[in-house]
Amino acid sequence: MMRECRSNVSPLNANMYTAHRRTDRVMYARNQQYKYSKEPVTGGQPITVEQAKALRLTVFGACDTPPRGEWLRTGFVFRDPEKELSYGLRARRNGTRGMQTAIQGYILKNLLFTNTNNSCTMRPSKQQQLEALCKSITEILWKIGENEKVIVCLPQEKSYVPHSLNYFQDNVTEKLHLFELTNIQDLEIFLKRYLHLFQDDPGPGSLLLLYSSVLTRGLSKIVSDLMDEKVYLISSAEEGSICIVTLMLTGRATPNLHNGIVNIGDEQHYAIPHYGILARSEVGLLVHYEETSTPVQVTQIPGSRLKTPSYPIWITCAKGHYGILFNTNRELLRNHLAERRFPLTHYSCSGSENHATVDTRSHQNEQTRMMKATDDINNTTSLLLLVECLIHTK
Repeated sequence: MMRECRSNVSPLNANMYTAHRRTDRVMYARNQQYKYSKEPVTGGQPITVEQAKALRLTVFGACDTPPRGEWLRTGFVFRDPEKELSYGLRARRNGTRGMQTAIQGYILKNLLFTNTNNSCTMRPSKQQQLEALCKSITEILWKIGENEKVIVCLPQEKSYVPHSLNYFQDNVTEKLHLFELTNIQDLEIFLKRYLHLFQDDPGPGSLLLLYSSVLTRGLSKIVSDLMDEKVYLISSAEEGSICIVTLMLTGRATPNLHNGIVNIGDEQHYAIPHYGILARSEVGLLVHYEETSTPVQVTQIPGSRLKTPSYPIWITCAKGHYGILFNTNRELLRNHLAERRFPLTHYSCSGSENHATVDTRSHQNEQTRMMKATDDINNTTSLLLLVECLIHTK
């Protein structure tokens, strides 16, 4: 039996939260018709100077310089409801794109396969969009918290960390209040109450989810996941680090995409265990690397737990650019007969949608046939070729 290696939680992590179970707690009826409103943040535990510095250092690599600006002004924003592409998020091409695409994968899962009407919704209403987003954030955080405990970070007006030579204020981190929740139903109700903070555009919605994910996982565990104390979570990659994507999909910020544990070493060094994907993912991941003289490491190639997810939805990363492939028939991954010929849709948060038909009975060179393409960028042909390469990696 494989066991995940866990680092000890530091005293900082052990004492940083208090439970949100006081008289200021507000309970709501658990029904589908809850109206999403904009309520001010109340309660929670104010962040300390030490916590704010540790959080900024783990996520951005420094706390005495300004963080990357796109994380302070990018929320989770849908396209117009009940129209074409209304299932999709709208996001600029920046460092938040990887996270946005991972959230998009869970949104599609909830719209296509787990909504209460038992029917897929490709043109959701405003209410359906909000419910899908709330459920997606809830599921992601609950998975990161190993089905036990989640820490949600929300900003209030007061700043608890002064500007200094050692800390550069970003107007978000130093204003955070921390809320601990230990029940998934309570978590969903709580997120419904404050969902508007994740949707504000411009607003720090992406950063709030990333901070909540990091604190839920634990700062020391995030560092252990990254396998290098000199590496931080937000990298220089144009559309975001793959570690943020794996954190959203699997609950661990691992750069390794292989199945299970691989021991890597040589004659001069002890073999070091590299922890990859420890369980089958609900949403998959396909990666196509740019051809270079440097061979791709075995740990960078997605294993079957990412290539064959529970739902026919795959986050795609082609030469560092993120998108999503999906099929509306869940039987695609259950019945081998459904794999003979099936359609796929590729969507990116920039607003492009492409359609392909895959026929596994055809010759290898003709296996993927592009049937339709609607794209808002100039080089459509190049994009279609990348999508085809991604499909072939599966």
